[in-house]
Amino acid sequence: MRYKLLIVACLFFLAVTSIAQAEAGLPDRFSITYVLTKGPLTLGEMTRTLAPNDDGTYTYESYSKPVGYARWFTKSTLTERSKWTYHNKMLRPLVYSYDSSGGKKERHVKLDFDWEKGRVTNTINNDPWKMDIPDNTMDKLLYHLALMHDLQTGRETLQYQVADGGSLKSYEFEILGREKLKTKLGVFDTIKLKRPGKRETILWCATELNFIPIRIEQDDKHGLLRMSVKNLSGITRRRPTQSSTLLTRQ
Repeated sequence: MRYKLLIVACLFFLAVTSIAQAEAGLPDRFSITYVLTKGPLTLGEMTRTLAPNDDGTYTYESYSKPVGYARWFTKSTLTERSKWTYHNKMLRPLVYSYDSSGGKKERHVKLDFDWEKGRVTNTINNDPWKMDIPDNTMDKLLYHLALMHDLQTGRETLQYQVADGGSLKSYEFEILGREKLKTKLGVFDTIKLKRPGKRETILWCATELNFIPIRIEQDDKHGLLRMSVKNLSGITRRRPTQSSTLLTRQ
């Protein structure tokens, strides 16, 4: 009888642990840097960071700059920032900003989300206007983080309404399968996703790294652009709990 109780207790502990892991969602903070290439040319670097704020909210930031060959043609930098919070176990944007500077033409955009009124105030170069939004609307940066969160919590419908350019755009991701991907940080098991459109986007999200994208490819009439992980901190690699047959991609 004692052994039966011990087994039941162990099973209960494992079940609670699995639930806790499923609900763990995102890490509190991390930093990841990508290298942007087109064919043999290195064009830029992008660093994305997540950090908690003192008021219980979070800030997700993306900073891009030209490197190598591209610096001969532009010195423009791009900073995107999303202040957000959790609401009903989902990510909810509060303030989004977009600042492009250093180039021939600067552009500054700010979105203030008023969830009580279901409205967002969009200010472009100091010219504000308002737009009604449905619940669960994302900003242009936060939906990348929401994708990581939803994959980790097992959500199968990966569709996001994004306030972008004065309208709501629907971004939907299709799960293509699993692949083993070789990177500068090692070899990782990934979920491969596709976002259709004029600029078809393919993402490889590492299952062992909280489903963070470690490679992103975008194909359009100008050719294939690739973002590959260079550095990552704040996320500890964890082995998948279930084995599966994976494809190999170099």
